[in-house]
Amino acid sequence: MTHPETGSSGNGSAMGASFGDIVRRRREAKGLTLEDLQQAIGGTPGPGFLARLEEGVVGPASGLVLKLANVLDLPADLMLNASGFTTETQRLTALMALGDDSPAAGGA
Repeated sequence: MTHPETGSSGNGSAMGASFGDIVRRRREAKGLTLEDLQQAIGGTPGPGFLARLEEGVVGPASGLVLKLANVLDLPADLMLNASGFTTETQRLTALMALGDDSPAAGGA
């Protein structure tokens, strides 16, 4: 099992998506800036941290993952798995599920 704050889980998946890519794509699809996202999740962390999260430089704590899932209308369980709070196989499966545009993944 890997933990996202250590950066040891890696960011890529078989489909080339990362947790940060999913957050950025969903944020942009909802028309949110990093500042908008910051406000929507309660004011912290700031836009700089969120930008580094989207770039894959830092990993989120589980509480932040849950806030992001809520604001971005994505399944919390898949977001937790995709962010690395799981086994590598479960993480890759969640990244693939979140990376598609199906209604089950919260896509349009």
